[in-house]
Amino acid sequence: MALVGSVEAIKIAVVTALGKSTEVSEVQKGLALDPDNPVLHERLSQLYGDSLGLSNLTEGVAQARRATALNPNKSDYWLTLASACESVRDNACADQALQRALVLSPMVPLVWWEAGNHYLRTDRPAAALPCFRRLLELSPDYAAPTFDLTLHTYGDSKMILENVVGGGKDPRLALAFADFLSANNDFDTAHQAWTQIAGRGSPFPFVAIRPYMERLLSHGRYQEARAIWLHLERLGVIAKPAGSEQGNLVFNGGFEQPPLGAGFDWRSQPSPYASVDFADSSPYEGTHCLRVDFPVSQNDEFEPVYQIIPVASNQAYTVAAYVRSRDLTSDSGPRLRVTDPACPSCLDASTATTVGSTPWHTVTLNFSAGPQTQAVRVSVWRPRSQTFPTEITGTFWLDAVSLKATGPVSEKAALQSRH
Repeated sequence: MALVGSVEAIKIAVVTALGKSTEVSEVQKGLALDPDNPVLHERLSQLYGDSLGLSNLTEGVAQARRATALNPNKSDYWLTLASACESVRDNACADQALQRALVLSPMVPLVWWEAGNHYLRTDRPAAALPCFRRLLELSPDYAAPTFDLTLHTYGDSKMILENVVGGGKDPRLALAFADFLSANNDFDTAHQAWTQIAGRGSPFPFVAIRPYMERLLSHGRYQEARAIWLHLERLGVIAKPAGSEQGNLVFNGGFEQPPLGAGFDWRSQPSPYASVDFADSSPYEGTHCLRVDFPVSQNDEFEPVYQIIPVASNQAYTVAAYVRSRDLTSDSGPRLRVTDPACPSCLDASTATTVGSTPWHTVTLNFSAGPQTQAVRVSVWRPRSQTFPTEITGTFWLDAVSLKATGPVSEKAALQSRH
């Protein structure tokens, strides 16, 4: 009995090895040893499917049929049969095989992906689109390839929104579609996708909309992004800091909560020569403030922290904050800087620098948004020094940052800004 068992084990090992071969002849050797092995029949069907010869493709169908006959409860075999039937343009056979695979594995995303692709290749969108819709309900991981495939095939983003994406239970899918569309400069349909989500009034994680929000900002679509930001505040997706000052356009100006690093909140740009702490416990007011350390003596330009803020064109503003410092060695210390991210040459102004060791004190800056300005970038900025001592070390603190409108720009000033 032991000898018989050993022989059988050797046979199984040989057949298994042959079944992994990429050579038809090797798989056929395996079938000679084990003719009723469905794995070998499926493998042979796949190898025949790589051939361009009609006789081989036809044999591939026969091998796949044999695999499903030997084991009719394995969806992989039915998918192989569907592919084989499609290769010989027998769509009726392929349809039946796919339906059988879907019945056996209705919760497996790959089966719906294969079904959708089959219907696309055979020019049947009415059958394909529901498959992709179900696929994305099961697995959002297929979002990018599905969007790319369906849009490339049909070139109709609105149809994809209506038939594949829209109305789903998970808003993250529509948000991913909005980002995908905006990446391809289809902002109109992307906005429609967002509008559908906003109309439901249901919250979702900020991380789901962050890519779309960042895409809008990178394309200078500040007002669209601002409208979304305000809606997120109403939904509670974004927590507006308690005690926010009326009329202050700076979000989280007191650094009382960790920044999102996106949207219209504070962002940081890491540097080996400037470290940032958004939760320092020695504030001017409240419980936290921003601290920037320059631990290594260096004469570089630094802009470790900034925030994008929507503004109105032809409007005057004042930016103000409380700052203090300790042992800042350079004559060119940190300051607040205001620029127009869409046109830096149109607006670039900064407050007085802070050097040495100073107690909490106010810094202010008055500026005007030009006729084309839609947003400003407020940052902590340290330009390179041109005067000894040039290199900077030390610590800088910032708190209670505000940006407030002070009135419209006069016609004379607005005219001068155009020239």
